[in-house]
Amino acid sequence: MKFIIFFLLFSLASFAQTTEEYAKKSHHNLPGEKVYLESEVEIKPKLMYGDNAMYRFISRSFKFPNEPAIPKIVCSFVIELDGSISDIKVVNNISESYKKEAVRVLKLFKEPWYPAVKNNQQVRCQIIYPIQFDRL
Repeated sequence: MKFIIFFLLFSLASFAQTTEEYAKKSHHNLPGEKVYLESEVEIKPKLMYGDNAMYRFISRSFKFPNEPAIPKIVCSFVIELDGSISDIKVVNNISESYKKEAVRVLKLFKEPWYPAVKNNQQVRCQIIYPIQFDRL
């Protein structure tokens, strides 16, 4: 395999800045219970099997479009009360083919999440999930 993908090679400070920038832009308006931002909950959503499961899945499943490489895709999605992902969006300004591929791959990811908690109750929560690429 010619290309190997390494995810999240940036510092926590960079991640925090990205989260703040995009959280405001992508607030989800879905029917049903309110969707909270990560900053509004006491316990943030977490993958049941750890972040590495998602990184590995994306690295195996992502198919690069026949276009110039991009350094990062910033996605936004909602973690539902049952731990599933819904309302996947790409929030940074990239080509349509990269957006479609990111959404396609995230829709295929079926590992459960622990939902967010606010006031001792599980709540729906928007996640900002940056995917950074290093092509070797």
